Amino acid sequence: MHSNLDTRLLAIAQRAAREGIGALSLGEALTAALVLDRNDWLHERGYSIADALERIGTDWAARVPAVARQFQTDLAQARLRFSFEIVPRSGDGEGYLLRLLDQGEEVGCGHFPARGKSVRFADDQCAYDEAHAAGLAWLDGKQAQALPALQH
Repeated sequence: MHSNLDTRLLAIAQRAAREGIGALSLGEALTAALVLDRNDWLHERGYSIADALERIGTDWAARVPAVARQFQTDLAQARLRFSFEIVPRSGDGEGYLLRLLDQGEEVGCGHFPARGKSVRFADDQCAYDEAHAAGLAWLDGKQAQALPALQH
């Protein structure tokens, strides 16, 4: 980050990505629209890109490209931090083991059996599909916690 200004502009963009631009001042809303590449927000406020750049002023306009890059970097890092894997199991109902990962370290797991005494799913494909859906739901939640802008 270049300066306190960048930190402020990044916070504005993150808030807008999370909540929209309704509660932001005009200058903040235009800045967020530029950082997040949201032409629809500019048009909503009646501004073109050129008009928005003029309205937010040269200091803020000069920092928009760097802040946009930082926003995308933060977004990518949050997406890479969390993951999951689905491992086939043998014995004990077979099916699949869902491993939840934070920076490659297991932080939770779930068993999705397809056979046995406690059959939860009709077949292996159903067990896999459920494990995959559970992994995606966990991933969405963890990424949103790590970077609220992911909720946008």
